[in-house]
Amino acid sequence: MSSANRGIMSDIEWRSPTGRIIVGGCLLLLLLVSVIVFFPYFFSFTAGLKTSLEIVRPGLHLFPDKANWNNFIEAWNRFKMIRIFQNSVIAAGGGVIGQIIVSSMMAYSLSRLNPKGKKVIFASILVSMAVPGIAFLIPRYVFMTNVPILHISALNQWWGLWIPYAVSPFMILVLKNAFDNIPKDLFDAAQVDGASEARMFLTFALPLTSSLIIVLGMIAFVGLWGDFLWPYLILRNGDLQTVPVRLYTLTRSFGQNLFMASSFIAMIPPTIAAIFLSRRIRGGLTF
Repeated sequence: MSSANRGIMSDIEWRSPTGRIIVGGCLLLLLLVSVIVFFPYFFSFTAGLKTSLEIVRPGLHLFPDKANWNNFIEAWNRFKMIRIFQNSVIAAGGGVIGQIIVSSMMAYSLSRLNPKGKKVIFASILVSMAVPGIAFLIPRYVFMTNVPILHISALNQWWGLWIPYAVSPFMILVLKNAFDNIPKDLFDAAQVDGASEARMFLTFALPLTSSLIIVLGMIAFVGLWGDFLWPYLILRNGDLQTVPVRLYTLTRSFGQNLFMASSFIAMIPPTIAAIFLSRRIRGGLTF
C-alpha cells in the first residue's frame, strides 16, 4: 500500500486489541464533545416548552410534563425577534465587512509593501492581542461618546459599533501569513505586465485567499452576533438593541420559559449560517 493511501492506522493495527481501544477512545471522546456542543441547544429547547413553575422545580427535569409550543410563538412576538434579528445582522454584518476591509488591506501592506516602521506596527499588533479587550473598554467608550475634533457622539449610531469592530489583530495576522504564502513570482509577473498594487490586491491576493476570508468572516460574525457589552453601552435606544442586549433587558419582565425559548430562537441564525458555509470553512482551513 502506498503512503498516499495509508491512513493513520493500517488494517492490521486497527484490528489489534490496542488499535480497537484507541479507536474506541477517539469515538468516545467525539461523542462527549458532541454532547457538550449540542446540550445547550437541547436544554434551551426543552426548557422553552416548559411552564415557569417547571423550570424552577428542584431536581433535573430535562423534558416538560406537557409541551407548550405557544411559548415559542409568544417569545417571538413579545421579544420582537424580527426587529432584533435585523439589528444583530446590521451590527455583526457591518462589523464583519469592516474587519475584512481593514484587516485585508493592512495585512497586504505588511506583507507586500513593507512600510516604514513595519516591525513596530507588527509588534503593536501582537501586544494588542495580549491585552484583554476589557482594558480598552473605558477609553473606547470615552472616545466614541465625544469624538475628538468632530465633537459628535456615537451613541445610538451603528457606526459607533462598526468602527471598534473593524479592528481585528487576529484577522490581520492570519491574512498576513496567507499573503506571505502566495508565490512572489505571481506578483512579479503581474508587475511586469504593468499591474498596480491595488490591482494585484483585488485580482490576486483576495481571490486566492477567499476561502480563508470566508472562514474568518464567519468566526467574526458569530463572535459579534453574541457580543453583549459594547452594544449594551452604545445602543441605548430599545429599537436598536441586538439579540443579547434584548434578551438581557427583558429577562426580568418575562418568565424564564420565554427567556429560554427566545435563547433557542437566537441560536438558529448563526447555526444555519455555519451549516451552509461548512464546506467553505473546511476548504479555508486547508489553505
